[in-house]
Amino acid sequence: MTPIDFIDLGFRTFMRNPFSRPEQISLRQGESDFRLLGAREGLVVTLGPKTSFFDRPSRSVCRWPGTRTIPRQSPHFVPKRSWIVNEFATFLYVCFGGGDVKLNRIATSEKQREILLTAGEGNVVEKIDLTKLAGDNSPPLLFLQPAYLCSSANVTIESVPCDASTMSWARAPYVYRTCPVDDASTPAILCLAGKTMIWCERIEPGESRDYALGNVIATTANVVSKLRPTSQTHPEDMRVAAVEQDRSRANAIISASAKTSSNSSIRMRLRECAAATKILFESIRAREGFFVCEVTNESDAPAHVFIQLNKGDFYGGSGLVGIVIKLVSSIFRMSHLSLGH
Repeated sequence: MTPIDFIDLGFRTFMRNPFSRPEQISLRQGESDFRLLGAREGLVVTLGPKTSFFDRPSRSVCRWPGTRTIPRQSPHFVPKRSWIVNEFATFLYVCFGGGDVKLNRIATSEKQREILLTAGEGNVVEKIDLTKLAGDNSPPLLFLQPAYLCSSANVTIESVPCDASTMSWARAPYVYRTCPVDDASTPAILCLAGKTMIWCERIEPGESRDYALGNVIATTANVVSKLRPTSQTHPEDMRVAAVEQDRSRANAIISASAKTSSNSSIRMRLRECAAATKILFESIRAREGFFVCEVTNESDAPAHVFIQLNKGDFYGGSGLVGIVIKLVSSIFRMSHLSLGH
């Protein structure tokens, strides 16, 4: 090998180093930077002095000295509660993936430090600036719990139960709801992990899209989704359909408000839970190719949908119920294959 070959080899080795970058940034206290790697298989998080961020357990690969991990931290304010309420929150977390969100907080000491994270085997990273979404007049973002990778410290993440609409694409009892802190001057970064490729699709008011089950990993809260058999054609003029749906929804709200005095909130909650459970069962037994998820923006603000090009075999949230959902989905899939359809 010639000296030029050695120089080229050394340069390539240096550039492959995830901690190397052409320009070195200098961060102050409280500042953070999220840099995606070349193939988006991971990212490097740079933290200023006395700065922290949240990450998903087992995703941190390499950290510089001077960082420490504080486990089971909540990215939103949790008031003081009785031990019974705390035990109930733990029960929701273990069984359904609900309750309080508990993540790892990685913090630095007196100097700027860097952390290397991996998206997982076969996954890629998508970096989302929640401040830009909020500036676009978009509501908070809802995303699948297994898709979470990391986030900056200036975001709030809460576990919210799924209604019938969210259940159509989430196939889980709970999803994560996130939004930036009120300070819009600082970027609020959220990083999600998905298969092969992730892109964001903007849906204008009145527009609609069809997505395959399991490919949607996040949507803004202003969309309405439902399962539709592929044998049914999509309406050609969604604007007219959206107007009709708005009228019917307004009439339903008026009639519901008239009945609110006679119906208790517990009964209404049970009805919503029953509708969500029905959608969950339909999404579990719905085999890909026979049902699609119809996502419609019926609000006055633009909506954003994040889609992964490929997906895992089965999905269904976290917790014990998530394991059961994945197991039942696999049974339906195997029965479908055994019948030869």
